Amino acid sequence: MGIVQKQGISIAFVSFVGVVIGALNTMFVFPNVLGAERHGLVILILSLATVIAQFAHLGVPNIIIRFFPYLKDLKKYIYRLALQIPIMSMVLLVICAFLFGDYILEGYSNKNELFNHHQMLLLPLVASLVFFEVLLSISRSELKTVFPAVLREFVLRLFTLLLLAAYFIKWIDFDQFILYWIALYGLNVLFLCLYMLSFNYFKLQFGFPLFPDNSLAKKMLYYGGITLLTSSAAILVNRIDVLMLGHYLKIENVAFYTVAFFMASLIQIPARSILQIVKPLLAKAWSEGDVNEIANLYRKTSINQMIIGLLLFIGIWMSLDDVLTFVPKKYQGIQMVFFYVGLAKLIDVSAGVNGAIIATSDKYRFDLYINLVLIIVTIISNVIFIPKYGIEGAAIATALALFIHNMIKTLILYSLYQIQPFQISNFKLLAIGFATFFLVQFISFDFVETTSLRIVLRSLLITGLFTTAVIGFSISEDVNALYKKYIRFYN
Repeated sequence: MGIVQKQGISIAFVSFVGVVIGALNTMFVFPNVLGAERHGLVILILSLATVIAQFAHLGVPNIIIRFFPYLKDLKKYIYRLALQIPIMSMVLLVICAFLFGDYILEGYSNKNELFNHHQMLLLPLVASLVFFEVLLSISRSELKTVFPAVLREFVLRLFTLLLLAAYFIKWIDFDQFILYWIALYGLNVLFLCLYMLSFNYFKLQFGFPLFPDNSLAKKMLYYGGITLLTSSAAILVNRIDVLMLGHYLKIENVAFYTVAFFMASLIQIPARSILQIVKPLLAKAWSEGDVNEIANLYRKTSINQMIIGLLLFIGIWMSLDDVLTFVPKKYQGIQMVFFYVGLAKLIDVSAGVNGAIIATSDKYRFDLYINLVLIIVTIISNVIFIPKYGIEGAAIATALALFIHNMIKTLILYSLYQIQPFQISNFKLLAIGFATFFLVQFISFDFVETTSLRIVLRSLLITGLFTTAVIGFSISEDVNALYKKYIRFYN
C-alpha cells in the first residue's frame, strides 16, 4: 500500500471520528451547555475569523502547494514566504483593525453586547487560522498529512468538548471558556510547528528576496491571486449567511440557524467523499480528451449522489421533531430552516460534479466567475429575505443562490460540451422519494415511548422502503451492482 493510500485511510478515520465529535458539539452540547446567545457568539466569531483569515493569508498556502516541486531544492524561499508574508499581512490587519475595526464591526456590536465584549479575540483567532493553513500547506507538500489532520479534525474538537464540560460543571466561566477555546487554535499552530521543526519539514527562515527570480515571482503571484479569489469565494458562500444574520438579527439567531444548517449539511457529506474519488478520474479524462467518459461520470455521480441525498433528506425531515426534543426549546422552531437549506443541498448534490468538471477543464477560470455570481446572488437575497423572514429568510436565500449556481454550471457545461447530468432515472427516483414519504406519513410511531427508538425504527422503515424501490426499479447501475455483489458474498 502506497503512502497516499495509507495516509488517506488514516485521515478518513480521523475525519470520521472528528465529524462525530463535531456533530455532538454542534447539535447537542453547545446548545444545551452554552445557551443560544453564547453559542451564537462562538459561531459568529469563528465565521468572521475564517473569512478574514482567507484573505489575510494572501494565497500563500495555494502558492506553496502549487510551486513546492519547483522550489524543492530551494526551500528557503518557501520558508520565507510561509513566515514573512503572513506576518506582514497580520501587521497590516492589526493597523486596519485599529483604524477601522469599530466601524466595520459596528453592525454586530450595536445589536449584541456579548459580541462587543469579545470582539478583540478575533485577531488572535485570525492569526492562528492563517499560520495553521500556511504550515498545513508545507506539511501537505511534504506528504505529511496525518498529524495536521489529527490536530484539526480530532484534537481541536475533543478539547472543545472538554472545555464545554469544564464550563458545564462550573470549573470555568464563559470568559475563560472562550479565551481557552481561542487558545486551542494557537496551540494547534504551535504543535504543528514543533512537529515540522523536529523532522526538518520547516525552518524559521527570514530574509530577502522572497522569490528566486522575477519570472517565477510573477507566476506565483498570479496563481496565488486567482486561487485566493476562488477559495475566498467558496468560503464566503459558506459563511455569508451567518455573517449577515449576525448583522441583522440578535446573535442567538446565529445559533438556531447553525444547528439547522449543520443537519442539512449532512446531506452533502457522502457527495464530498465521491468528489475526492471522481476528481482524479475527471483530470485523467480531460488529459485524454475523453468527453464521453466525463459525461458518463457526470450522470453517474448525479444519480448516486441524489439517491443518498434524497434518502438522508427524507429521513432527517420525518424525524426532525423527535431529534429537536434533545435541544433546548428555543431551538425547536427551526424545521423550515432545515427544509429550505436541505432542499438546497439536495439540489446541489443532484447536479453531480459540475463544479469539478469545470475546475479540471481548460475553462477553469469559469469557476471563479461562477462563484463571484453566487456571492452576489447570496448577498442580495440575504439582504432582501433576512429582514423580512429572519432565519428562514437566510435559508430561502441559500436555497435560491444554490439553485441559480447549479443552473448556471449545468448550462455552461451543456453549452460548451453538450453534456448534462440528468436522465429518466432521476425523475423515477423523485417519484420513489415522494412515495416513500407519503407511505411513512400514514404510519404512526406514537406507540413507541422512547424518542431515540422511535427515530431508529422510522429511519429503518424509510431506508428499507426507499432502497428496495431503488434496487427494484434499477435506478442506479452502481447500486444494483453493489447489491448483487453483497448477495453473492453472503450466499
